[in-house]
Amino acid sequence: MRLGVGDHWTPSEVDLTSFRSFKVIFSSFPYTYNSNVIDAKVQIHNSSSEMYLSVVLQVNEELDDVYLNYSIALDLDEANYTVLANRTLNFCKFLKQHSLDSVLRNIYEDILKEGNFIKKCPIAKGLYMLREYRIDEEMLPSYVPEASFFVAMKISKANGQVLFDGKLYGKIDKSKGFNNLKMFSLG
Repeated sequence: MRLGVGDHWTPSEVDLTSFRSFKVIFSSFPYTYNSNVIDAKVQIHNSSSEMYLSVVLQVNEELDDVYLNYSIALDLDEANYTVLANRTLNFCKFLKQHSLDSVLRNIYEDILKEGNFIKKCPIAKGLYMLREYRIDEEMLPSYVPEASFFVAMKISKANGQVLFDGKLYGKIDKSKGFNNLKMFSLG
């Protein structure tokens, strides 16, 4: 779309994601899971036009008193990751009281927009999906540096039995922003 002097546009005519100053790109997600309790499939799709993560979890038994350990780290100095957050929390309590962890709350609320992911405890037997999830870059502060990152996740029962253990790798690429700004030139 090219706007001339006196032309008008509505927000629905503009891809507002074009104005973001960076793009979050997923590169890999190695993981293991306890096949006696759950089945898991994680898929990353990266192309020049679309980048997303999809997750399918089949929970084979009702789960209560589940714990989540997560870490978020940036690689600011060539394979020397700096851990920004490392927390363990009772996931079931978190689902009941989102105020327990504001960082995780923001990410989890964004995740819940895509699919039918886990919303309450006890976690019932059944199929849970996260479809074509893209990180909403608007949630991240504008001063986020261009860097590689990882998000590590370990989900376990109260007795320590690990249900899922994975690490999502990616990068924050600031060269991907403002791609379509030129189409808004006047003239």
